Amino acid sequence: MRKPIADPEVLGNRITSRALMGGGRVKRDEGAIGIASSHKLIWITRGGGRAFIDSTQQGFGSNIAIYIPSETLFHLELSPGTVGWQVNIPDKLRVPLPASPILISVLKPLSQRQLSNAFSAVQEEYMNKEEMRGTALIYSVGLLAVLFNRIDISNNRKDLETDNAKRRLMRRFVTRLNTRYASHDTVRDYAENLGVTTTHLTRVCRETAGKPATKFIREKTMEEARYLLKETDAKIRTIAADLGFTSAAYFTRVFTETYGHSPKIFRKTAPR
Repeated sequence: MRKPIADPEVLGNRITSRALMGGGRVKRDEGAIGIASSHKLIWITRGGGRAFIDSTQQGFGSNIAIYIPSETLFHLELSPGTVGWQVNIPDKLRVPLPASPILISVLKPLSQRQLSNAFSAVQEEYMNKEEMRGTALIYSVGLLAVLFNRIDISNNRKDLETDNAKRRLMRRFVTRLNTRYASHDTVRDYAENLGVTTTHLTRVCRETAGKPATKFIREKTMEEARYLLKETDAKIRTIAADLGFTSAAYFTRVFTETYGHSPKIFRKTAPR
C-alpha cells in the first residue's frame, strides 16, 4: 500500500521523539495493546511500570532500556512519577537495531549517562527546524542504536527469550495482517491461511492481547487510513477503495465510529 521512500531526508523526518511521563492511575482497556507500527527505543530513567511485549507481561523499575521491533505486540503502562524517553524509528530506515525485543536493567553509571545523552540529542534534533534535520536525526538515532547493541543482553528477561505455540501463531497473524489489511479478509480467511480454526485464532488473540482478531483487523485498517489521510493527497473515495471498502460512505462510517470524527475533519486538523 505505501510507496517506498527513497529520499533519506524524508525518511529521517519520520523519526519521532517524545518524553515519557507517568500520570495518574493507569486504566487497562481492551484497545490498549496494539501492533507497533515502528521500531521503538525506550529509556526509563526514573520510576517504573509495566510493559506488554510479544504476548508477555513485564514489570520494570528505573534505568531500564527497552527495544520493541516493528510489528511486535506492545503496550506500555507507566506508574505515577515515571520519567523517560521514547524514540520511534520507521521500519524502512536501516540502522543497526537489535535482532529481537529487549528489556534490560542498565547498571553501569557510564552506560546510563551515555543513553541519557543520546536520547537528549535525538530529542534536540527532533525539535530542530534547521536544514538537513532528517539526516541529522538518522545519525543521532544511529548512535542510539549502537548503544543499545552494546548493552549486555545476557540479563534480558528470560521469558522474552523463550517461545511457545501461542506466541508463534500471534506473530504469524500479525505478519499476514500487515500485508493483507486492505483485502478485507475475514477472521476465517486468516485462520484458514494460518492452518487453525477461527475459534482457536480468536481465543489466542483474546488470551495473549485481550481483544479479538476482528479488532486487530479493524485497527490495522484504520491506522493505514489515518496515514493515507495525513501523508497523501489521495481522495477519500480512493483511500476507501484501496483499503477494500465497498463505498466511501461505509469507510466514513467505520472511521467515524473508530475515532469520533470523519476522515474529512481528520485530514483538515491533522498536522502535516
